[in-house]
Amino acid sequence: MSSGSPYYSVTGVTPDSMSPRKEICNYFSAYPVYSLAWSRRDDRNSMFRMALSSFLEEPQNRVQVVQLSPQHDPAHTPERPDFGLVAETTTDYPLTKLLWQPIAGGFAQPDLLAGAGDSLRIWECEQTGEPAEMGLSKSNLRPRAKMATRADYSAPVTSFDWNQIDPRLIITSSIDTTCTVWDIETQQAKTQLIAHDREVFDVSFVSNSQDVFVSAGADGSIRMFDLRALEHSTILYEAPAAVAPSSSDPNIGDSSYYPENSGIPTAHLASFTPPLLRLSCNALDPNYIATFALDSHIVNIIDVRNPGSAVVNLVGHQGPIHTVSWSPSSPSQLCSAGADSRVLVWDIHQALATRQHQQRQAMAAAAQAKQLSRLAATDKAGGDLGDDMHSPKSAASVSGIQTSNAIQAVAQAAAAQALTQNPSSVAPSLTYAARLPVNSLAWHSNSPEWISIGFGNTVQTLRL
Repeated sequence: MSSGSPYYSVTGVTPDSMSPRKEICNYFSAYPVYSLAWSRRDDRNSMFRMALSSFLEEPQNRVQVVQLSPQHDPAHTPERPDFGLVAETTTDYPLTKLLWQPIAGGFAQPDLLAGAGDSLRIWECEQTGEPAEMGLSKSNLRPRAKMATRADYSAPVTSFDWNQIDPRLIITSSIDTTCTVWDIETQQAKTQLIAHDREVFDVSFVSNSQDVFVSAGADGSIRMFDLRALEHSTILYEAPAAVAPSSSDPNIGDSSYYPENSGIPTAHLASFTPPLLRLSCNALDPNYIATFALDSHIVNIIDVRNPGSAVVNLVGHQGPIHTVSWSPSSPSQLCSAGADSRVLVWDIHQALATRQHQQRQAMAAAAQAKQLSRLAATDKAGGDLGDDMHSPKSAASVSGIQTSNAIQAVAQAAAAQALTQNPSSVAPSLTYAARLPVNSLAWHSNSPEWISIGFGNTVQTLRL
């Protein structure tokens, strides 16, 4: 990526006339960029269109729509923009997430953009036909809806997801511990439930499902719900307890207070469960979820069929992770980015295959241990030992051998099972270094060889 040449190729459906003619394309905003979202349409006028939002500590934040210019420079010129601004609107508060409406059964009319912040907001993006910069045509972001559960007060919305099967449905998460399912046609809440014990930081529908969704929160857990049976939920994962200096310790921050090479003394540690900040559901395999905790350098991969612990840990970041996303075209590929300014692409295919092999071995070992234990129990009870073994000494000898074999098999089965409980560690397959910490990334669903990242005032689109 950093050299301007692709590391590997992915066959996309990008129209040749509208695809970028280089490996890195830029857009320079006048504001710090926080959220990114690629258009889901694959028509000529929308294929390489993005929405982005600002992060300003003032009530004049921006939502912008930018598009790849047909006049963009095919040469690698880092200081020149390749995307042009086609639409802009304002919001009082920064948006935590942006998404374009999914396409179901043809193009959605009109083209809707949703954002979450102080509430759930929806805009309609309409082309005006007026000329814009860089040979593009202007569009207009017209407010369509602002949805909140109460007219007088609305708890901030931390995240949301748009249902791929039924694009009328959006689910939001909030700091008030709830998740809410909205019908955007009626602009009314269909269902609201208390999902966690503390703030809910992220929520997502499981791929190819209209009813099943998962959420992550400040209580350090990932929970799965089904809209058809909300009286039950499943805790899929709980972040391991971490330790931190007690807030009442007056010596916090004084490095001379702690013994050399011993870290922070146990007496001055407080155990806590770190919040899970974000999650991402695998777009092609509904069994896998990626998540990370507050200040964590590791992405955890969860298998919903084996709740309780991570199956794979992605180890490679040198600072807290900010965002993670699965590939729209590969069930084993995902991308993460964070405070270390690194964008890492991972492929967990081999790790998952190795783990499945270990699980099969554990099942076989457990079955063998069960069979040998049954035989040992039968022999101990005085079962038939055969025609040439009539003495009590021979019987005791055979029984001892059977018992020893059974004990050994049980130990082997326990070891094999323990092996499956330990997550595999995977190193990144690709690395890109940005100039600043990366706040967001968006994987192009129609052209999956392209990823966009946001850092500082810059959006870069990278070809993998």
